[in-house]
Amino acid sequence: MGKKIDANHLDSLFISGCKYLKLNNFLSKRLSFHIINTKEMRKIFDKTCDKIHYAGSCQRVGKCVRLAVIKNNEWIGGVVLGSTFPNIKPRDDVFKLTQYVKNWKAQGLISPWAKENKKYWNGLQLIVNHARTFIFPQFQGNGLGIAIHKLLLTEGRQLWESKYNEKIYGFDTLDTHPKSRLFLENGWKLVGRTKGYSRDPNRVFSKRAFNEKWEYIKDNSGLNKTKNSTRWWIYVKVFKKFSSS
Repeated sequence: MGKKIDANHLDSLFISGCKYLKLNNFLSKRLSFHIINTKEMRKIFDKTCDKIHYAGSCQRVGKCVRLAVIKNNEWIGGVVLGSTFPNIKPRDDVFKLTQYVKNWKAQGLISPWAKENKKYWNGLQLIVNHARTFIFPQFQGNGLGIAIHKLLLTEGRQLWESKYNEKIYGFDTLDTHPKSRLFLENGWKLVGRTKGYSRDPNRVFSKRAFNEKWEYIKDNSGLNKTKNSTRWWIYVKVFKKFSSS
């Protein structure tokens, strides 16, 4: 079932966002993206995502880019990109990241995903997670979602690479459907399904991180699997694979 939307509040957010974007000369006639980089517009963007997207706004730990979607001089929606998640085996297999977690004991690691496994963690930074896409109800339809995801592979990719000054190897995303046209019609590949684990704030992911107080660890929550846990479908768009070492 879709999320119940407060139309009046959403209209207010739409008007506020359009005014702000116009003031900052971000509006354009062609379908395009513009990075949200101010506190004021980020608030409007996140509140809108909360209202429209079934999963709400995205407060991603690590790298994150919010993209306003513009067309015909109006703000029509948004896309959120962010740092991806470790240990998604179907994705790691396709990008050939799995090679960096093999024989981890022989490398003297305490686990395949220990912070010392720099080849894996550095490689993971080159895969960007598509976290959210939302479109205002009045603009939905006519293949707009597919067009936005097509633009993501060119303009969206370029904006990410420009902000973080690094070339990415591809995108991944987790979706509720195994036949999503948004991804399949843009050349993404369905590679598998997650096992159903999700973040559990009552569990600690790494006792070592907790004990040593690693300052760069912002979220040390562990994972848990419950009876009704969602098993997400995993899609990837590969630009480049990691070479065998």
